[in-house]
Amino acid sequence: MIGDDGGEPAAATPAWATSIERRDHARRLKQTRPDPAAPRVLDVDHVTIELRGKTIVDDVSFFIPRGEFVCLCGPNGAGKSTLLKAVLGLLEPARGTIRIHGEAPARARHKVGYVPQRKGYNRDFPARPVELITAALRGRWPGHVTPEERERARAVLTRVGGARLLDQPLAGLSGGETQRVFLARALVTDPTLVILDEPTAGVDVAGRAELLELMAEISRSDELAAILVTHNLAAVAQTAERIVYLEGGRLIGWGLPDELLGQKSLTALAFAAADHARAPDEE
Repeated sequence: MIGDDGGEPAAATPAWATSIERRDHARRLKQTRPDPAAPRVLDVDHVTIELRGKTIVDDVSFFIPRGEFVCLCGPNGAGKSTLLKAVLGLLEPARGTIRIHGEAPARARHKVGYVPQRKGYNRDFPARPVELITAALRGRWPGHVTPEERERARAVLTRVGGARLLDQPLAGLSGGETQRVFLARALVTDPTLVILDEPTAGVDVAGRAELLELMAEISRSDELAAILVTHNLAAVAQTAERIVYLEGGRLIGWGLPDELLGQKSLTALAFAAADHARAPDEE
């Protein structure tokens, strides 16, 4: 659905619905928006963000229910990164509110896992994944990893297919392996919302395919809500339950992938449906 008018009220989704059942239900009924009665993980309500006197995000509203996988799309300069910073509590909106489980982002950081596009660590520092993941648990770099922490790090790496990486030097990992480690770091605190910022950027073709499979698995979770920021249309097609589309700082589209993918008026989604798998990344 193009535009951000309320439209017809969404048909109620059965409370017992799994992620797959919920998707089928929405497609069958053309339920553009999520069920407004569903438990909400993230609520963005008429948010405007200004930087140095310029409006970067302009009156944006949407919400994400528990377990929903949303792709945040739009061309470069659309306001996606600025909005993410506000969701992470790093920027304060000039107007409007952001709530994570009803709390302001600064008070709800423990409920959010974040995989950044740019990995901020010193490659000359002899760090290992087990230490990076343990640091997320403690909130500081560990001088010593306890057996319990080591087992928790191993379990979450196993969950993302990276158990063998536990003790390898971070500096020697490939792009895809590094993304697995940072995804494990984001998941180790058992968040209810995970934010994936361009996770396939800088990853080779083989690693990209593996990451897409992993994200598709996450998208089938019934409990974990997720925001994927990407220009990779194959990722959108494989993972999105719904798409939030920004352009020029405004919400231009919020709806089902079947409705928005291929829309010529949405420049970042304008590839024909048959071309999704071949759509280039904008990295």
